[in-house]
Amino acid sequence: MVNFFDARVVLLKSAVLVCLLSGTPLAAQTTAVDPIRLAGTVFADEITGISYEKGGCIVAVAEPVRRSGMAKAGQILVELDAREAELKQKTAEARVLDLEAAVFERQLAIDAAQASVERRVQELELVGKEFARNEKIFRRGLLNETAMEAVESRLMNATFAADQASETQASAVSAKKRAQIALEIGKLDVQSQQVGLDALTLRAPFDGVLLGFDPKVGDCVSAGASAAQIYAPHEKAVEVFVNVAQLVSRAETGIEVGAAVTIARINGETCEGKFTWIGTEADLENQYVKSSIDVNEACAPQLFLNEAVEVERLADPS
Repeated sequence: MVNFFDARVVLLKSAVLVCLLSGTPLAAQTTAVDPIRLAGTVFADEITGISYEKGGCIVAVAEPVRRSGMAKAGQILVELDAREAELKQKTAEARVLDLEAAVFERQLAIDAAQASVERRVQELELVGKEFARNEKIFRRGLLNETAMEAVESRLMNATFAADQASETQASAVSAKKRAQIALEIGKLDVQSQQVGLDALTLRAPFDGVLLGFDPKVGDCVSAGASAAQIYAPHEKAVEVFVNVAQLVSRAETGIEVGAAVTIARINGETCEGKFTWIGTEADLENQYVKSSIDVNEACAPQLFLNEAVEVERLADPS
């Protein structure tokens, strides 16, 4: 008689063998997969440098910004001595006023020349009619040659005067164009001086957190010198190093671009994120690949730069 216990053992072994041969796991064998945990460091997605556009000595510093390290877009951070630049701008503006007056004067000259042309044309017409009448009388023998020559002389003078008036008008128009060109150059100079004046005021390019911002009144700086760095607090990422074995494993690990993760802080707070970049080069000694995780904007401002966090990625049980 077959022992009942031995029969159960035989049946269980047969079931396991069938499962192994068919590749179908037993329902009882499905167990929770341990999550993958990685150590990471918080960093800013992009850090922008702020430099002085022009050299000069500092006359004012935004103390609230320096103490808090927070700035709004367009907020004044540092002001340099602008007395010389302001004087140049006022000189350029006064020059523009003078050039505008010159253009106005040229227009008056054009108007006067136009009036002169009209008078000379009318005079030429009258003299021309007189010449035509006298010529008919002269041909009939009723006018002597001396009188005819006098009429011809008046006609020539009237023609010359009309031509001269036209030339004066053309010269006045040309002078006005030159004055207008000079005025445009003067306006450009004003704009240039304004740009130079604005460059003496250092402003925040966007809302963000400042790094290394510690200017002092009285210090003199040179053009191009670094004033600070700024980054957007809601744009942060976590840098992690993934072992090559986890990336090339035959089993599904879930470590791939777009994979969601949970970022845990030392105080227990968590934040969501996802893989946005996985490097293509492994460290020769430790075989780790540098990767980046984008942090959710809602909780990114709470994380400190260079803060150590733990990244957890649940592997896909399938």
